[in-house]
Amino acid sequence: MATAIHPDPPSHSEGSSEPFFAQIWHRANARLHLWHERAVTRHELAELDDYILRDIGMTRGDVMREANKPFWQA
Repeated sequence: MATAIHPDPPSHSEGSSEPFFAQIWHRANARLHLWHERAVTRHELAELDDYILRDIGMTRGDVMREANKPFWQA
């Protein structure tokens, strides 16, 4: 009876002591946090009045272009 030998998934990335799947989890979590922050920031920017926008050097058109970007787009 022959047994198949399956290579184990890498448990460590080069230069890191963190297990491979933990690294993926942390990266995914960081990406989700970034996307959430973008969505919140764009919503808050869209809520600013024209006086504040002029003060920070933006127009309503600038804001609408930024606010209408998908959350994953920088």
